[in-house]
Amino acid sequence: MDDANLIETPRLILRRMSVDDAPALLEMLSDERVSKFLPLFAPADEKEARSFIDRTFLSSYARADAGERGADGCPLDLKFAVCLKDAAGAPARLIGYIQIDGDEAHDFGYAYVHDAWGHGYASEAARAMVARARAEGLPFLTATHDELNPASGHVMRASGMDCRYSYREHWMPKDYDVVFRMYQIDIAKDASTYRGYWERYPEHWVDSPTDGAA
Repeated sequence: MDDANLIETPRLILRRMSVDDAPALLEMLSDERVSKFLPLFAPADEKEARSFIDRTFLSSYARADAGERGADGCPLDLKFAVCLKDAAGAPARLIGYIQIDGDEAHDFGYAYVHDAWGHGYASEAARAMVARARAEGLPFLTATHDELNPASGHVMRASGMDCRYSYREHWMPKDYDVVFRMYQIDIAKDASTYRGYWERYPEHWVDSPTDGAA
């Protein structure tokens, strides 16, 4: 079961997000352990959760369905709710989301409910998304994580990425400085390291091979 709007892995179904997911998304993002490292503040109620879904997911689906594409021909609807399978193999409980942005960085991001951490779900979904990116002909994917969140680096490495450099950003909307590690996986043979963050943020450096690998 794998089409444009659905991806299946051994334990998961990745499907399009809908406004009906607002209650589950609100519960997930209201957990400070989940939202701490996300570039957003938790929605205050279901109305704000629905607004987040519309802004982050549904608007991209509408643009994709109208035939619009992003940088390097990237589909704009590589954005999915991540659901556990039920006993019949159908999508059941929503445990997170995963997405690839259509901009020039092809930024790869995800979030999961706290009780899904540590079970390999994030890495399982990440590998499936890398496979979809490869099938779509994207030249590379990038992903960044706060240096204080090394578990996210584990997911990136498990999906085949490696750390290319780090940079310091004054992170908005949360309004404080963060050191981000920038990971990348090259899909095209001639892909080069994405330097957008390097050029945008003056404080940047190449990490040693062991940085963030613990």
